[in-house]
Amino acid sequence: MGQRRRDVKAQIHTHQPCTYIPHTVNTPGEESVKHCICMVSDFFYPNMGGVESHIYQLSQCLIEKGHKVVIATHAYGRRKGVRYLTNGLKVYYLPLQVMYNQSTATTCFHSLPLLRCVFVRERVTIVHAHSSFSAMAHDALFHAKTMGLNTVFTDHSLFGFADVSSVLTNKLLTVSLCDTNHIICVSYTSKENTVLRAALDPEIVSVIPNAVDPTDFTPDPSRRDDSKITVVVVSRLVYRKGIDLLSGIIPELCTKHPDLCFLIGGEGPKRIVLEEVREKYQLHDRVRLLGALDHKDVRDVLVQGHIFLNTSLTEAFCMAIVEGASCGLQVVSTRVGGIPEVLPDELVTLCEPTVRSLCEGLETVIARQRAGQVPSPATIHQQVRTLYTWRNVAERTEKVYNRVCRRPTLSLSARLQRLQSHCGPVAGSLFSFFAVIDFLILLLLQWLWPSDLIDIAMDATGPHSTWKRHCDVKKKETQTHFQRSKHAFKP
Repeated sequence: MGQRRRDVKAQIHTHQPCTYIPHTVNTPGEESVKHCICMVSDFFYPNMGGVESHIYQLSQCLIEKGHKVVIATHAYGRRKGVRYLTNGLKVYYLPLQVMYNQSTATTCFHSLPLLRCVFVRERVTIVHAHSSFSAMAHDALFHAKTMGLNTVFTDHSLFGFADVSSVLTNKLLTVSLCDTNHIICVSYTSKENTVLRAALDPEIVSVIPNAVDPTDFTPDPSRRDDSKITVVVVSRLVYRKGIDLLSGIIPELCTKHPDLCFLIGGEGPKRIVLEEVREKYQLHDRVRLLGALDHKDVRDVLVQGHIFLNTSLTEAFCMAIVEGASCGLQVVSTRVGGIPEVLPDELVTLCEPTVRSLCEGLETVIARQRAGQVPSPATIHQQVRTLYTWRNVAERTEKVYNRVCRRPTLSLSARLQRLQSHCGPVAGSLFSFFAVIDFLILLLLQWLWPSDLIDIAMDATGPHSTWKRHCDVKKKETQTHFQRSKHAFKP
């Protein structure tokens, strides 16, 4: 007990509460650092969306490159505790209370014991948080800095500057990112937006786009009904996805084009608007609402269409239009956010976010479709498959990790100074107080449950993982036992 108290006093004096040994792997001919990464976000499977898909695909590619990756998110219904996904990807579904839209409630401190346990058990060296909407991501960044870990944040969204919610979120982002080691944005428009919102140095912000797996989104023209033209919409049915625009487009175009049909996948509070339109104009046989879709079913819906329509009012990147183009569809989209950066001009028709402009864009593409002046789905797929790949995204993210690990972590006093200078006297003082409280709670946890008493988990990912070696040994033992059993029962 006396030794433990002396250790705590030493930590208070040095302001370095926790240090971890980087996870390294020696490869033939050279020594390369293999990072131990914890991806943190409120949004992960079984919830569906672009952030969830991004985290999963990026994690799989990093595992393929030999890094150790674990994911921390909140519990989804009965899905709690530790689960394993493909290639041994470990997911911690933590028992944190959801507040709104799958985002957890935050007090900035209640998640510290759970996240500290995950970081220590898995020997995490880099905490990679995702999404400005995720309270758990901001909590993880805050705690990781207190623990002396390197931090990276990926912003997937665009925000305004005028309404109250945007002002409050931007102030939170300013505090959260002012001492984060590096920030990743998915488009140059998103980078400009994030730099302005959080008053960041552009040098610590990189642009790494999203990607799609081209093998998951391949065209299949045989699934189309060429006797009619089908417009496919796959989106969450919420305001910012422009569902009100869609409700104005459907009756206008269906009146002009009797062979036009709409296939709509997704769920949300705006579904009732589409149902009212369908009921009012008696379009039950031409407007199909499929409801929520699993990610594995999206491709089967896309290949049934000729045109993919995106009516979003704000987007940082929009993976949906890339998936639609990869399936060989003509893409019509609003010209907002980072969407103009995503696809070349010959693959997308961009419109203003108004009903009139979107109707004109759709009619142009419908005319080309009827005249046979569009490339074949296979040609479009071949062009898209080389634009964005997850392996390229993983390579660029790995360079960010290497850059982050070469920088020293900030001490508590340095963090307090940066908060005061970057966030202003009021917000800076408030969050400096929170940082000190977080530090003291961490010391209390270290005294009650020292890091050296927390069991270290077996490495379940990477080619040199303990879990993989354990499985190989068990497999060999099973094969040997089976061979012996065969010989024993031979007559």
